[in-house]
Amino acid sequence: MKSSYRFLKVPLCLFSDSYSQLSVEAKILYAFLLDRLTLSEKNGFLDEDGSVFVYYTNSEVCRTFCCGSQKATRLFRELEKYRLINRRNQGRGKPDAIYVNQFEESPNSLFKNNDNQHSGVMKPHILECGKSPPINTEYIHTEDSHINLSISYNVVKEEIMEQIEYDVLAQRDFGGVLEEIVSLITDTYCSNESYVRIGKREIPIATVRQRLLMLTAEHIEYVINSLERNTTEIKNMRAYMLTSLYNSIDTLEADGLYGN
Repeated sequence: MKSSYRFLKVPLCLFSDSYSQLSVEAKILYAFLLDRLTLSEKNGFLDEDGSVFVYYTNSEVCRTFCCGSQKATRLFRELEKYRLINRRNQGRGKPDAIYVNQFEESPNSLFKNNDNQHSGVMKPHILECGKSPPINTEYIHTEDSHINLSISYNVVKEEIMEQIEYDVLAQRDFGGVLEEIVSLITDTYCSNESYVRIGKREIPIATVRQRLLMLTAEHIEYVINSLERNTTEIKNMRAYMLTSLYNSIDTLEADGLYGN
């Protein structure tokens, strides 16, 4: 008798030593994305280069895995870190376009990346129709006179980039705002001032530094998405972003807790 069950196909190589640090849930999510890829091909979800993309939102991941939004974001970032997917930010509340990288038959090559075999790997370009509106960076700048010269600026910047998984975030279509955020965090950490203004409060630099060291890729992504959703005029982008970064430690946790 023919079975009426549907099954997910999980590539066995995901259980090799090369992917030993990839969580089982991330591997299962990849299988769901592969399954969705077939549906997208049938529905003609193609970009201008003919590459297939899928839609699979954080909300869907939360329902499938019975988890919060923070964990859903973390699973996507795991897959990005291992270059199993690429996500293109479409801005203004639109879901990300997800390109699913597929495996070669040969164990010596993981992905199909040549021009004759479309793997769905995202091309390094921005589609005009999905381009996010630019974020005004007019007021973002580095004031060298406030930099603490006893701290190695370049060392701090490298450590911040590693801390927030910059290489993973750089695969997203965030434009120049990601670079501005890295510079802002580094400038603030290296500040020679005793206090830093966060919103309407003057907070000791030691406290601010401690909070900045708690930032992860999830917080950066959360702040950028919040900036894109903002519809009010921002007079001082630098101050606004710093306040958003500082507060994201609490607001992201609250959103995850209440499923916002």
